[in-house]
Amino acid sequence: MPRRKNSEDMTGSTFADLYDVQEELSRHSRSRMGRPKNKIQRNPTTVYLTKDENRMLRQLQMSIGEHVSSVNRSQIIGIAIELMTDLIAAHEDESELFEGARSLDAIKRRLRDYLMA
Repeated sequence: MPRRKNSEDMTGSTFADLYDVQEELSRHSRSRMGRPKNKIQRNPTTVYLTKDENRMLRQLQMSIGEHVSSVNRSQIIGIAIELMTDLIAAHEDESELFEGARSLDAIKRRLRDYLMA
């Protein structure tokens, strides 16, 4: 396999050799073709929503989309998870917040009560 030449080791080289090195250097500096990567990488996860939750999610997407250039449902769900985590962390005693709750509806009521207080 022929030894690769770098741009500093070009004495006595032909124009074709110089062109090959320059082409190689410019190929590395080109940006990636196609759709740019998102700043925040998301892992695919399946979320099962009721009809009402799906309707609320669409409404949120349209409402937020009026103010932000582009928002997708994954981003809205991510915001909801972050806000809920912050809400629970802001409560003095996390175990007290959920103590005695035996269903998700009870937890939802407690979180709403805490939010409205």
